[in-house]
Amino acid sequence: MRSWAARAGAVLGVYLVVLASAYALGDSPRPGLIALVVLAVAAVVWLVLGVTADAEPVRWLREDASPVRPRGDDARFARLRRTVDAQLDGREPGEALRGHLVVLADQRLLQRHGLSLRSDPDRCREMLGPEASAVVVGGPPYPRLTLDRIESTLTRIENL
Repeated sequence: MRSWAARAGAVLGVYLVVLASAYALGDSPRPGLIALVVLAVAAVVWLVLGVTADAEPVRWLREDASPVRPRGDDARFARLRRTVDAQLDGREPGEALRGHLVVLADQRLLQRHGLSLRSDPDRCREMLGPEASAVVVGGPPYPRLTLDRIESTLTRIENL
């Protein structure tokens, strides 16, 4: 209650100072209008002070959504690495690596030449060359791919 009395006293003091200044300068002020303006300004100031008095300062904690990962810790890279390792070290050569190579070759042929492995396999064989087409377009049984053959196939696909 004490703070309200202090605020009311401050508003009354401001009102009297403004009114006295207006009379001292030789104006003929309207006391009611000055009272409304002083009350409106005081109400806005009280609202701002009331809202900010209880508010705690904001502390922004910096949390990285994507922490720095060590090289090779990418999930996609790890999956591809396991696929290549399975091709090189597995008991039987699987279709997973061949599937990735087919998708990659098909995308490259479509982007660069407007060809698709499904729609024009003969033309795609020509574009890929004999070694890469044996891997990409060839049917089962799929040969075991060595690291050199994987690299040469990827290089051929990249150079399309």
